[in-house]
Amino acid sequence: MSVQLSSRYNYKPSLSRKLSKKGPGQKLTLGGWFWKLSGVIIVVATLIGMAGSYWFSWSIRRGLDSLTGVQGEKHALQQVSVKLRGQKGQLLDRKRIETVAAAKLSLHPTVEQSAGGGVIVRIPEP
Repeated sequence: MSVQLSSRYNYKPSLSRKLSKKGPGQKLTLGGWFWKLSGVIIVVATLIGMAGSYWFSWSIRRGLDSLTGVQGEKHALQQVSVKLRGQKGQLLDRKRIETVAAAKLSLHPTVEQSAGGGVIVRIPEP
């Protein structure tokens, strides 16, 4: 009886139905193309992402370098501004203004006087 049952459950493919064995030369099905295309898209997206991140970091580095240079220029200009503000009081001194105006307008006979800031002006004498 065991022989009858064993032969009853043995599977033998029918001749009309062939099992396909895929070899390396056979075409891929739609599912195979999908996974290959997905892999290519992922690799390309990764490469584009890496190139974008390198460009972005280069751009930031360049911007920070230019910012450092501009800050140095700002510091130098602030020092010049402080120096000029210090000279402003000397230039607006009443005695210096009168001395320079008298020299330019020839109001007095010539006498050498200091106009401040290392400038000597000849003033006409009265």
